[in-house]
Amino acid sequence: MKNIFSKIFKFSNVSLPEAVENSFSEKFGESINIEWLHSDDFYEAIFYLDEIEHIAHFDSSGKLLNLKKNLSVQSAPEHIKQKALQHGEIMNVIEIREDEIVGYELIVRDEALIRFSLLLNEKGGLIQKSKL
Repeated sequence: MKNIFSKIFKFSNVSLPEAVENSFSEKFGESINIEWLHSDDFYEAIFYLDEIEHIAHFDSSGKLLNLKKNLSVQSAPEHIKQKALQHGEIMNVIEIREDEIVGYELIVRDEALIRFSLLLNEKGGLIQKSKL
């Protein structure tokens, strides 16, 4: 299994372009537990900032492509929680940003304990629902 992932991502000794390193430091300088992954298309940083897990994607020029932020269910916007609760119990909430909030990715569980992934836009409109 490790060989499969190592072909997709370079886990150890990721050599960051200076632009990526500078951009990350400028935007997320107080971060801890930073782990970098690299694919052909982007650099991914998984880190904690203010005790919240974040995942940031950068291109090789240092441009932040998107940012995902794990939210507690309680801190999710009320309109997002209400839409998600129509599909089941909320297990996980991730806010997705590309310059501004563009959506939310949630995991919900129905009465039969079947889990689903929901993708909602910033207003709570359902973009995609898929069984996990």
